[in-house]
Amino acid sequence: MRKRSFRLAVTAAVFCMSTFLLACPLGQLRLQIPDYFTSDVQGVQLYRIDDASGQLVDAGRIEFLGVQKSNGGEVLKYKHVSPEGDPWFGPVFTQIVRNPSQPNGIEVTLAFLNQLPSGWFKVASYNLFGTSGASVSQTFIAAEVEG
Repeated sequence: MRKRSFRLAVTAAVFCMSTFLLACPLGQLRLQIPDYFTSDVQGVQLYRIDDASGQLVDAGRIEFLGVQKSNGGEVLKYKHVSPEGDPWFGPVFTQIVRNPSQPNGIEVTLAFLNQLPSGWFKVASYNLFGTSGASVSQTFIAAEVEG
């Protein structure tokens, strides 16, 4: 997986995120979730920042469907879900990287499609107990190109 990325701070104790985007609507989120197992993190909520009001608008979520063993190690199964709850992308798998200094955490790169207008986005993690606050940082994501 590519290491080109911009580092973003996302909710202080929950996780840090870096992102890099391709020149098309297929983007990638590189997430470091230090408490993935201890906090039972179930996914990432995506928000688009409304151009006119600056308010956060629901842009769907990436649901984590579980960790599985593979020939290459561990993989995370996930899917991208629309704000209405319809699947947009997946389920797919991504390789998990483990940091020995954070045994309860994972690092993953998640691919997703942006079917909304191009714009600035923020993220928040969620579990059974609720959703964290939206990230302080934001990233620009291109819209789906019709061809």
